[in-house]
Amino acid sequence: MRPTHEYRDATTQEWDEFEDHFDRRKVELGSCGRPYGTPCQHEHACVRCPMLHVNPKMLPRLAELEADLLDRRDRAHAEGWIGEIEGIDLTLTFLRAKRDEAQRRAQRPAVHLGIPARHRPKDSK
Repeated sequence: MRPTHEYRDATTQEWDEFEDHFDRRKVELGSCGRPYGTPCQHEHACVRCPMLHVNPKMLPRLAELEADLLDRRDRAHAEGWIGEIEGIDLTLTFLRAKRDEAQRRAQRPAVHLGIPARHRPKDSK
């Protein structure tokens, strides 16, 4: 029950900023679910970011990324780069979880929610 005088139309600048935020949410693998007006605090390390929603169409790209990470892990193991191995393993864990979620989402059918209708109470005319 907000007072009417508190409502106003958005300025052109405010509307442009709002649209710009959602344009910036589009990333290679899908979209970022971060709230409006917040920056990407993960420095665009999207595969590890819990806010990334992978588009199921990008599953082949995830397979490419996984193959590359496995190659990098083999090299790190051969060179004895223990810290690098740990980082790659963490990234692989996130990548596989995101892949599994995208595969589940791809198998779910779309749900038609319809348009809500207003119903009149029985005692009204």
